[in-house]
Amino acid sequence: MDSDSSLFLSIAILLVLIATNAFFAMSEIAVISVNEAKVQKLADGGSKAAGKLLFLTRTPSNFLSTIQVGITLSGFLASAVAADNFAGMLADALSFLPVDRGILQGGSLVLITLLLSYFTIVFGELVPKRIAMRRAQAVALRVAGVISLFYRIARPFVWLLAQSTNGILRLLGQKSGEDEEEITPEDVLLMVETGAKKGVFDGDEKELIENIFAFDDKTVGEVMTHRTDVSMVEDSDDIAAVKELARREGYSRIPVYHETADDVVGILYVKDLLDDSKQVEKAADCMRAPIYVPESMLCSKLLRTFQKEKVHMAIVVDEYGGTAGIVTMEDLLEDIVGDIADEYDREEADCQELAPGRYLFAGSIELEEVEEILGIALDYGGEYDTLAGLLIEELGYIPQQGDATVLPLGGGYCARVARMEERRIDRVLVWKEEPQAQAAAE
Repeated sequence: MDSDSSLFLSIAILLVLIATNAFFAMSEIAVISVNEAKVQKLADGGSKAAGKLLFLTRTPSNFLSTIQVGITLSGFLASAVAADNFAGMLADALSFLPVDRGILQGGSLVLITLLLSYFTIVFGELVPKRIAMRRAQAVALRVAGVISLFYRIARPFVWLLAQSTNGILRLLGQKSGEDEEEITPEDVLLMVETGAKKGVFDGDEKELIENIFAFDDKTVGEVMTHRTDVSMVEDSDDIAAVKELARREGYSRIPVYHETADDVVGILYVKDLLDDSKQVEKAADCMRAPIYVPESMLCSKLLRTFQKEKVHMAIVVDEYGGTAGIVTMEDLLEDIVGDIADEYDREEADCQELAPGRYLFAGSIELEEVEEILGIALDYGGEYDTLAGLLIEELGYIPQQGDATVLPLGGGYCARVARMEERRIDRVLVWKEEPQAQAAAE
């Protein structure tokens, strides 16, 4: 064989070896990046390639060892071919230089190695890996059969590498099994956050997913309706008065108490009042037995209780056994999907912006929400969570309707009671003072 033919053959062998390196590098990134759930779906649909791919994804130790055998062999052979065929040729071409032959031979070998490394890194590693990252599933399905075949051929080497790796991992105190690191809720939320930034999820979808994860940690006390906001009837109340309350308030279920609101003895279903076949005179005649739950009960557990017992309302009791409030199926669902209103709801928003820098807040609004809306940090340290609690703490008494006492909140904002419902602060007016007024006050 003449020198030209030998040169072209050597170049062809190098190109094949670099392409082989590229194939294994592309396969590695594609398989480890693939979504196993999607592959499982394809396999269930009868895809043979997906079945082979599942085997690779579920035995990562064997798969990575197979890839490493392929990359190492192609790299080793490429280096041997380049050193054997090109280093001497380059040294001959540079023989006119006044340099010792041994130095020329060594320098040529280094130069050939650097050139080979460049082409291998670019065309055998970076380019194929970039392609695999963009089309992971398509690439993985195409290479799964070849990789599986190569695994069977190289099984002795793969077994040796896998056992050696597992042994070293055990010496380092690491797990040597195939188990992957457990995915935590934080990991999922991070993926959702990333998906929202890339447009995969819109704002409502992102909020819904976050609410579902937060729901597991929510307690009944955080979502219940406080007893001061609950309409109740006494067990001795005339049924006509009960019907009037139901008509006026629009409730489908009404708690029934005996003598005091701390002793709720039943729940009256308004639909039971529509049954004319029953002769009832008092609320106690048609009430049903209630379910009692503590404030500390998890919402997720209560939801399962509602489903099991086929009820939609429970009485929440505090640590002393008194009535803290009620919680309904709607309360639980609203914590996940947001407010659920029908054509009969007349609820006021927790915050109404009357004008720039002027707000009407519900007394029951959380202080954290007030801080977020106003963009200020409230200075409070008492055992209260609501704006009404803050005002009562600062005033030192329970205000009456028409109380015009103005309290500074900080950040230039002031507040006063706007509306009372008996002894409860229902609405609070908050406004931002003009700079001149602030200066005069100081």
